Amino acid sequence: MKNQIRFFGLLHVQNNENKNLNFNSVDQNQKILVYLKNAILLDKQLKYYGFNLILITNKKNYLSRLLKKLKYEMILKSIKFDTYVPKKTHFYSCHFRVDVFRFFSKQKKTYSVLLDLDILILNNPKRLLKFSKNKIALVNDISQNVIPAYGSKRILKNLKILNPEINKIKWIGGDFFAGDSTFFMYLYKKTNLYQRKFVKNIKILSDQTDELFMSASIHDIKKNNFIRIRYGNKISLFNRYWNANVLHQQKKIDFYKKFVFLHIPADKIFLSRCYDNLKNKQNFKEEYFDYTKNLRNITRLKISNLLPNKLKGKLKYFIYK
Repeated sequence: MKNQIRFFGLLHVQNNENKNLNFNSVDQNQKILVYLKNAILLDKQLKYYGFNLILITNKKNYLSRLLKKLKYEMILKSIKFDTYVPKKTHFYSCHFRVDVFRFFSKQKKTYSVLLDLDILILNNPKRLLKFSKNKIALVNDISQNVIPAYGSKRILKNLKILNPEINKIKWIGGDFFAGDSTFFMYLYKKTNLYQRKFVKNIKILSDQTDELFMSASIHDIKKNNFIRIRYGNKISLFNRYWNANVLHQQKKIDFYKKFVFLHIPADKIFLSRCYDNLKNKQNFKEEYFDYTKNLRNITRLKISNLLPNKLKGKLKYFIYK
C-alpha cells in the first residue's frame, strides 16, 4: 500500500519568545494572528489542489478560539512537546521541530510534509507522489544563501562544535522536510542528539538557529546512506525568495514560478493581508508576483538599502501598517 501524502505546519505559541521576526507586531495576539492567517492561506492553497493542512500546536484551544473569530475551520493537532529550549533562544519555537519529527516517525503509511506557514503554492503538489512512491526524502539546501552571507569559515566552525567530522558545508533550511516514517525516525534521533548538544553550547551558539543542528543531522543521515535524500531546490520543488535586501545572489522573481512551493519569509504581512482582502480565493500567486514588481515595493527596498539598520524596522512598520 502506498503512503498517503499529508501536509503539516507548526505553530508553537509561547509568550515573550520568538522576538526575532521578519515583521513587526504590536503584541503577542497580533503576532499569532499573522501566523494563523498565513496557515489559513496555506490550507486554502492546499485545498485548491485536493489536500489540506494539519496545523500542529501546543495551544489547540487558544487557536480554536481565534479560528472561530475568523470564521474559518481547519485541522489542529496537539502533540507532546518535551524538547528543552532555554529562554530567549534565537528562533525559539523552531527547536520544537524535533518533537514534530518524533510524531512523524510514528505515522505509518504516511509521507509527511512539514512546511513553514509563509508559503505560496505555485504548482500542483501532486509532483510529490513519485518521491513518496520511491521512498525518497526531501529537504531544502540553502547553502548558496548562507555561505555568501556568513562565510564558510564561520559556518564550518559552528558545525564542528556539533560534529567535528563535518568537513563540507551543506546548509539545510528548516522550512521544508518530507519523507516517510523511517526517514523521520532517523531525523528525530539525530536532531534530538544535536539539539541537546546545541543547548550545551548555547553561549557560543546564541546567534544560531535550529538550521545548524538540522544541517548536522542531514549530514549524518546522508553520509551513512540511511535514506535517499534529494534537495527540493535542485528539482524545482521548493525554494526560498527574500523580498528584501540580501547578501547573497538571488534570481529575479520570475525564475521561481517553476517551483511547487515558494517560501517568502519577508512577506508574512502580505500573506495575512491576502486573507483579509481575498477571502474567496484559494490561489494567491499572481497577486504576489504583481506585488513584488510594483513601484512601492521596489522603492521600499531601495530606500531600505540606504538606511542604517536601526531605521529599517521603523520603515518596515510604516509601510506595512
